[in-house]
Amino acid sequence: MKNQKESYSEPSLVKDTRRQQMRDSPSAREKLIVVILGIVCFVLMYTIVRVITFIPHTQISEQNKFSLVTKLPKECHCGHCPKDWFTYSNNCYYTSLEKKSWNESLISCATKNSTLLYIDNEEEKKFLMSLSIISWIQVSREGRGRPWKWLNGSTCKLQITDKLPGECNCAVQALWEIRAEDCQFTNAYHCKHKLEN
Repeated sequence: MKNQKESYSEPSLVKDTRRQQMRDSPSAREKLIVVILGIVCFVLMYTIVRVITFIPHTQISEQNKFSLVTKLPKECHCGHCPKDWFTYSNNCYYTSLEKKSWNESLISCATKNSTLLYIDNEEEKKFLMSLSIISWIQVSREGRGRPWKWLNGSTCKLQITDKLPGECNCAVQALWEIRAEDCQFTNAYHCKHKLEN
C-alpha cells in the first residue's frame, strides 16, 4: 500500500515540477521583448561608440580652426590661401588629420601644389608645435648615424630625438620635440607653401 502511494506521489511531484518550470520559463511574448531590448541596447552602444570615436576628430579639427584664428599674431592679409588652409607668417598651411606614411604625405602635399612641412625658424617651430598634432616634416636621413637633411639636400640643424630601435629615418614634429620615426608608420601631416600675392 505504501509503494502504491509513493508511485502516485512521484508523478504528481514531477507534474508540479513541470508546472513550476513552465511558470518560470519566459513566454514567447517575453522572449520577443527580450530580443527587441537586446537589439535596442546593441544599437545604442554602437551609436555611443561611433559618437565617441567620431567627435574627437571633429573637435580636434574645430579646436585647431579656432586656435588658429586666435593664435595668428603674424597673419598677413596681403594674399590669399586656398580654402581650408590657414595663414601664418606669409605661409599657407594645410592640416590633414588623415594618416599616411612619410612618402605618401610628400605625394599628397605635391598634389596640393605645396610641400611637406618644413620649418624656417624657431618661432614657426613653436607655433606649429602648439597645434598639438604629431605630423611628418620633410626631414629624413639615409640611415642611422647619417646626417638629417631637408628635402632640398641641406643639412637639418633641428634637434631630433632618436630613441626608437630600428630604421627610424624620417622625422615627425610632436608637442615638445622633433623625433625620429619609421618612414612607413602613418602620421598626420601638414603641407606648406608661400602665400600667394
